[in-house]
Amino acid sequence: MRRLLTLIVVCALGTALVLVSCTKKETAAANQPSNAGAASGSTGGDGISGSLLVWLDNEDWANAVIKGFNQRYPNVTVKFETVGSVDMRGKVSLDGPAGIGPDVFILPHDHMGNAVIDGILEPFAPEQQKKYTEMLLDASIKTCTSEGELYAVPISTENIAFFYNKDLLGEKPVPSSFEEVIAFAQEWNVPSENKWALRWQVDDSYMNYFFLTAFGMQLFGPDMDDFKVPGWDTEAARKGVEFHKSLRRYFNVNVADATWDATTAAFQQGEVPFTISGPWAISDAKKNGTNFGITKLPTINGVQPRCFSGNVVACVSSYTNNPDAAFAFVDYLVSIEGETIQFETTGKLAAYKDTSVIPGLRDDPLLMGIMEQAPYADPMPIIPEMAQAWDAQKALFTFTWDDQLSIPDAQKKAIETYDTALMMAGKSRQ
Repeated sequence: MRRLLTLIVVCALGTALVLVSCTKKETAAANQPSNAGAASGSTGGDGISGSLLVWLDNEDWANAVIKGFNQRYPNVTVKFETVGSVDMRGKVSLDGPAGIGPDVFILPHDHMGNAVIDGILEPFAPEQQKKYTEMLLDASIKTCTSEGELYAVPISTENIAFFYNKDLLGEKPVPSSFEEVIAFAQEWNVPSENKWALRWQVDDSYMNYFFLTAFGMQLFGPDMDDFKVPGWDTEAARKGVEFHKSLRRYFNVNVADATWDATTAAFQQGEVPFTISGPWAISDAKKNGTNFGITKLPTINGVQPRCFSGNVVACVSSYTNNPDAAFAFVDYLVSIEGETIQFETTGKLAAYKDTSVIPGLRDDPLLMGIMEQAPYADPMPIIPEMAQAWDAQKALFTFTWDDQLSIPDAQKKAIETYDTALMMAGKSRQ
């Protein structure tokens, strides 16, 4: 899931399309029904009727959530098609104008910027925006907001956290700081046996972002929306990379030997006390019989680092012919009942500020451990230039970890890589 969320970010459309899209959005907003989405919690459907086509990415979830929706809105006929979330933006842009697109669909949040430019999203009414802002994580809501308007609703979220093996930890407390992780490693490690206390992907851009934030680096500025200031050439980034590199003595392997498969397998097979991963790793660890727990990332110099997060968001198409029912369907998806169905069928986490309201989730200590880090997570930037950022940020970690470049030279390399990628995309920071 993490890779699906990060690998596909497309460039913004041309000026002519932007003008057309803006005109379409203004018209759509003016025509939005006043009771859109207002029926959350009602039992009689508030007179909403008609038909909907929804695109979701999981058949079991779709069947269950449509059944629940129809109990609340019996006069709405809902058909669904299974479509991969990363494919939806492009398909809606083509099928919507042709009259064969969905009324409701989902997207990875990092497709939002281009979806707004495309003009395929119907904005939510102010009262709904207020409601969702109060109940959902601030960072998740931010990914769906453009120029003050809400264009989608986050229905699930995920982020990395700190995994620990209870059997290998023994009677010792779970480390809450990297200083404590290091102290444990000094006793645990046996380099000659390739025995390390902490294994993780040491050069992955997504995974290692938190080392930079621990020292105050801001990716694309304070609002993460200014592609001209990536931040990798700052003093804060230098300190973050310096700390990251200092861990080499406690996990002394080359980048090539710290792959996802190698580090994850070592933890799942009970060979390593600690790893850094996300909810996607829980199922396999359980299957391997690993006795483990999860908590938020350890602090660095007393600072709780911020990691990346990814959200899946639900949208109403600007081409819908039944906006009342479409907004009601999205509202049901994000309701406690709808989120409970999603959790039970897919295991995905609601982007709620208080996840204890979701039955099952509140009783799952592993997922609640993931959620401990959620308040300290920055959604991956939705600006199109993020596509050019991944390899550049990776350069900070790859070349310093393997001693190919000094930290200042790696910072310079990151900026050069980014500028070259921007140029290839027809852009410039100048």
